[in-house]
Amino acid sequence: MWMIFHKPSPVGMLTLSSDGTALTGLWLDGQKYFGAGLPDAVKKNGHDGIVISKGSDIKYLTGFTGEYGVAVLLLTEKKNYFVTDGRFEFQAAQETEGFEVVVYGEGLNYFSQTGKLAAEAGVKQCAICGADLTFDDYQDLVSQAPDTKFVSEGSYVEPLRAIKTPKEIETIEQACRISERSFYALLDVIKPGVTEIDIANELEYQFRSRGGSGFCFETIVASGPDNGANCHATASDRKIQLGDFVTIDFGTYYHGYCSDITRTVAVGKAKNPELYKMFDVVRKAKDAGQNSLKPGMVMGELRDIIVKVVEDAGYHIPHGPGHNFGLDIHEQPYICTGSKVTLQPGMVHTIEPGIYIPGIGGVRQEDDFLITEDGYRRITNITDALITL
Repeated sequence: MWMIFHKPSPVGMLTLSSDGTALTGLWLDGQKYFGAGLPDAVKKNGHDGIVISKGSDIKYLTGFTGEYGVAVLLLTEKKNYFVTDGRFEFQAAQETEGFEVVVYGEGLNYFSQTGKLAAEAGVKQCAICGADLTFDDYQDLVSQAPDTKFVSEGSYVEPLRAIKTPKEIETIEQACRISERSFYALLDVIKPGVTEIDIANELEYQFRSRGGSGFCFETIVASGPDNGANCHATASDRKIQLGDFVTIDFGTYYHGYCSDITRTVAVGKAKNPELYKMFDVVRKAKDAGQNSLKPGMVMGELRDIIVKVVEDAGYHIPHGPGHNFGLDIHEQPYICTGSKVTLQPGMVHTIEPGIYIPGIGGVRQEDDFLITEDGYRRITNITDALITL
């Protein structure tokens, strides 16, 4: 298991990585993690090359700000390659360090060019990291490197990304501030007669007017006894009615990093009083999870603490009650059944219990938390009380 630590030093903040038995890396904050050669964890598995194609991993490792899906990394013992197309050649050269930028040749694509480079570099066994490759991508990759053995591996990057640097935390907090202010501005719009789509569109406008880069996931607006009971409902043309509970799950990008917040609001007095009981239970479950946050807390145990509050009240949570996030809205580790992963300082997590009953509606509340050396710090500040409009 990889562990990441951030420590102050006379020359600035240091990032240290360990595989649990020895130090495997040390960098000044801001350095690219794979500036030269391969990480020890890769070599320990017998690999002399590694392919990385997930856009957020590439952004994290190189600083490249272009769109996702337009680059593949090949890391070898002697040289690292950034494979892209002609549209991004200049941008990649400007933004990346320690990589040779290669524009794929005629008749090739991102993956076949990467395979060709692996063959030319004499790579014998190459790890493919991440689960985002299609079968066609894999076929293109191996077609140009018949003598290279390609092995599917878990991500070597996700353990690095799980622990945020001070700069990343600052950026995430700014994304949260934009989301909070946008939410409070949105409340004036939520009233009988407007549609769920109207609410989602207004929220995007509020994000962009405050410096956010639109949605970091499709905003969930779920209202009433039916759509409100869908925990991942798509905003529809249903009109808000007096007595509805409306659940809004939302977040924006700021400099590539996400925020993730959920609130359920009441439009007048609830038609079904059961919704008030559901809201109270969800809030207590979130509080129980929040109060259990600390370094060393086992994720599976944290999940059980949150779920127990809901189940003891006679309800059920149909989804995981939280997750890490950063460049992606869902990142490892997750708060899930049986997980033995422990919280570490620098992780940024959501806690998001919810209850959904067809014919009655749904309630969810979600906030974001930074794990600190001595516990946690909540980084979202919207009131926990039920907002009634």
